Amino acid sequence: MLRESNMPTFEEIKEITIRRSRLVKWLNEPFFEELIVGCFVRIGIGKSESGAVYRLCMVQSVDGGDPNRHYKVENRITHKYLVCVWGSESSAKRFQMAVVSDSSPLEKEFRQWVREIERSCSHMPSKASVLDKREAIRRTNNYVYSAATVKQMLEEKKAAPTRPLNVAVEKDKLKRLMEVAKSKNDEAEVQRICAKLLELDAAREARDKDSRAKRLAEMNRKNKVDNFKNLSEHRNLQVNLKLGEAGYDPFSRRWTRSRNYYNAEGKEIKQEESHQVSNNREKHEIKVEEPSVSAGNAVGFKATEAALEAAASAGKLVDTLAPVDCGTESNMMHDFELPISLAELKDLGGPQGLKNGFLARKQKIEATVGLQVPENDGGRHALTLTISDYKRRRGLL
Repeated sequence: MLRESNMPTFEEIKEITIRRSRLVKWLNEPFFEELIVGCFVRIGIGKSESGAVYRLCMVQSVDGGDPNRHYKVENRITHKYLVCVWGSESSAKRFQMAVVSDSSPLEKEFRQWVREIERSCSHMPSKASVLDKREAIRRTNNYVYSAATVKQMLEEKKAAPTRPLNVAVEKDKLKRLMEVAKSKNDEAEVQRICAKLLELDAAREARDKDSRAKRLAEMNRKNKVDNFKNLSEHRNLQVNLKLGEAGYDPFSRRWTRSRNYYNAEGKEIKQEESHQVSNNREKHEIKVEEPSVSAGNAVGFKATEAALEAAASAGKLVDTLAPVDCGTESNMMHDFELPISLAELKDLGGPQGLKNGFLARKQKIEATVGLQVPENDGGRHALTLTISDYKRRRGLL
């Protein structure tokens, strides 16, 4: 560690701290890479509740980076990075000049830097080296540019992508120079200009390809928005249509109550009167045939599958299972034809067997008890349905 008398003060470090605006000004100067090493910059590392957080870092070197990958700092474009350290040499990290502060450092940032130097037992610049760096910064005001330096600066400025190149104007300029070179029989200059023209043509082709790709991407983006808008409008129109209207799509999604639809065309509804069978008669077995899918249902299934495929091909929203309650789902599961044969009831008197059995039991009770049994008790039984109730529940009325 340095003695306290040989340690630089905050004011001395402040004088060799370079702001972002000065970095931009010195960016293409010939002395930049040599002068900036050993100077300090104020690097922004994030934000806190009180505001932005900065660290006072020393510039270790300048990294040229990739010349084809640039970034913008204020009104300039560059590919150079600053390699800065905070404390030990192992903390070296590359930073863009855009994150450098354009304000003077604070004394608390200087104290944090000193504590980090002491904690990591790192090298601290001496007072003499800081004063030498301050004097070198002052000498830049009287810097004398040589001819080679000016030429190098012009080449770097021309190579920097500060503004887009007008290919047509540049080619016209080169063609005029080529005419002058041909008149002087300068073959070397003519070949150089021809090579430059070829480079301009290649650059223009690459730019045209990039612009064409950008236009196609923009066109695709607009088409996506238009398609989504048209689909939304078409979907709203489809929802407002009713059954039987032109353009009605039964498979479009609608937020309505669930309904059960039946295809009753070509079917006849037979009504059968049911009565309770006398308890004293023998029970007979009723034969029940296995349920089978009728031809009408098979045609309906095929039509539904064809409509689903057509709707999916058209890019429509298809919802084959609408949100329904448990009762409706149970009804849909039990909606099938169940043929029942009543041929076995012929042995019991056919359609009149129930009535004859009821009258026989009625006469027997009246003869035994001596009271008349009413044919209708006048009450409504919850577990029985009339023909009208059955039709209404089935949706046939």
